[in-house]
Amino acid sequence: MKKSKIEVIYGAFKKINSVCATISGLILLFASMSIFVDIILRYFFRKPTIWITETSTYLFLYIIFFVTSYALQEDYHIKATFFYDFLSDRAKRMVGLITSIFSIIFVFVMLVQTSRMTWHAIEGNWTSPTVLNVPFAYVYPAMVFGSFMLFVTYILKALNEFLTKKT
Repeated sequence: MKKSKIEVIYGAFKKINSVCATISGLILLFASMSIFVDIILRYFFRKPTIWITETSTYLFLYIIFFVTSYALQEDYHIKATFFYDFLSDRAKRMVGLITSIFSIIFVFVMLVQTSRMTWHAIEGNWTSPTVLNVPFAYVYPAMVFGSFMLFVTYILKALNEFLTKKT
């Protein structure tokens, strides 16, 4: 059976999402180990670091935004299904279509806003108001990339679901 173009493109995005989820896991591992080291240094040696807390905060942005599209494609998002379970298959399909449309609109707005904020941060040379003085031009692009991946994944998943499945 020949795959449609949407299925082929969605398959490519699934691979990218999987790579991003793996990167998120590695970042989480690094952040967790760093925090563990900082705890040891702080409470046993009385020599806390100045960079681990702030760096971990920014790394969590990368973790969250890199893994959300993977969570969507694998249906790992939290769902409230109490009423949904009582619906017919056709009604479930309609609810799925409506929620996909609203979700796509929401994620598009998030993509536009994170893009604007990132552009302003790059233009204005925004930095963190801390000792590290981290340039936000290195932090905010993760939000734009993650929002873009989530937006495209939502569209491809919805198209794939509603054009290829017959109910």
